[in-house]
Amino acid sequence: MNTLIIAKTVGYMLKAMKLKEDTSLFRREFASIRHGNYFEFTELIKGEIPTVVVYNKGEIQVNNKIKKEEIDFVGLIKSGPSMIKFHEKCFSEFGKLVDKDIPDDIYEKIALFEIGLRMHANNKNLINSHEDLIEVILKLSKSKNLAKNQVEKLQNGRQFLNMIKHPKNQFPNWNNGINAFNKAYSICQKHSLTVI
Repeated sequence: MNTLIIAKTVGYMLKAMKLKEDTSLFRREFASIRHGNYFEFTELIKGEIPTVVVYNKGEIQVNNKIKKEEIDFVGLIKSGPSMIKFHEKCFSEFGKLVDKDIPDDIYEKIALFEIGLRMHANNKNLINSHEDLIEVILKLSKSKNLAKNQVEKLQNGRQFLNMIKHPKNQFPNWNNGINAFNKAYSICQKHSLTVI
């Protein structure tokens, strides 16, 4: 399933960033995936596009082309082969990465955290393609009528993501950050803001 490969791919790249690997070679591809721009990502990687059947407004569409205007989940499915190809390129560049602070399952969840929030906000036409995650959370929370403390927990999850990318003492230690992130992720699950 593509949610698994996107979690592994983005999680792996987040781990590379935390471990201070030079990820500049893959900057555009990585940004495209994280922001849910599967059209741009697939254009950059040039992987095969699987045939997908979509029922949309009373019409059945069958195609193996990716379109800019498709909802995120369809784009995610169609970008699967490119995602696999991209993961292989990254692994070839960095090899097996080991992080003693953060387990792999947390990296995979943090990848799905941002992608899921962006996906739901995109599908409701709440954001533009390069909106900051802080704004994504605020706009999506407002549309879902989330309580203030839930919004704060989601923002703490975002802070943990930022700590991985650019450590600036967002939390006293990695365990505190992981605990804060787990609370944020459970809100996503409770309010069906996950990828699937």
